[in-house]
Amino acid sequence: MKKLLLILTALLFLCPKSYAGEENIALLTKKGFFDKPQVQSDFYNPRDEIRKALFLHLKYANTCNLDGLKGLYADDYSNADGINKDIYFDLVKKTWASYPDIKYKLEIQDIDVEHDRAVVQVREYAIATTDSKSGIVNEKGLLESVSNSAYHLMRTNGEWLITSDYVLSEKTYLRFGSAKLTQVELDAPFQIVADTPYSALLKITPPKDSLVIASIGRENITYPQSVAEEIFRKLPEDGILERVFTSNNKNINEYSVASFGITKAEIKNSTEIKIYVTGLGFVMSRINVIPKNDYVKVAKNEQTK
Repeated sequence: MKKLLLILTALLFLCPKSYAGEENIALLTKKGFFDKPQVQSDFYNPRDEIRKALFLHLKYANTCNLDGLKGLYADDYSNADGINKDIYFDLVKKTWASYPDIKYKLEIQDIDVEHDRAVVQVREYAIATTDSKSGIVNEKGLLESVSNSAYHLMRTNGEWLITSDYVLSEKTYLRFGSAKLTQVELDAPFQIVADTPYSALLKITPPKDSLVIASIGRENITYPQSVAEEIFRKLPEDGILERVFTSNNKNINEYSVASFGITKAEIKNSTEIKIYVTGLGFVMSRINVIPKNDYVKVAKNEQTK
């Protein structure tokens, strides 16, 4: 759940309050989805205890139980973005205040345990609909997000606590109006070496007889979150907009961010042409930046044998 916090906080600038729509949330809250796994054996099984801890994490997140959630984290928690426990829970409170009915889904992919430490690979989803209308499309938007992550846990005083996490990949969509039915994809690398050029491609299949303008930018993952500069361009006829960036040299992770608007023309009184917006969309894709290690060198005269 925490992997989505910075993205959702960034989207507060676009949509200050959100809630989960009944039809979409029904897909995530169907009977049996949030049920806890049962321990079948009489002896201690660390994997069962870890599963119980993570599904308890899911329960607290979906019921906005801040104190319960805090109890699942070690005091010295810090994730791969450098977010510590205090900052993390500040983000939690802001996210729940602005998206009070957001719902999460968790799929455990693998659990690796060694003594009192464990790494759990998970796939997480989030969904919400905006509380207010966009002001341009004049209707509520749909937020969807998915991430693949690794949680690090340690058994302390008989309890498995989360000490850190690492996000392998993450993508979030916020769409209004006709953009909800528009096929769109932001193609950016999942990871890149620091200070290295890379391309980000926005691929859109627009509705018939419409004009699309779009922008692609990048943001470093910092707190408070920065906002990418937007330079809008007309979407080319092939439906692909590309920009080339250079990953930051500060050895911190970043986001590729895209915005797009769908417009249509309407002829009035046989002579007057009116242009109006039918859809808006925003896409964010995470890019993990691999730090450069200046202490790894190859001897000049070394030969491959």
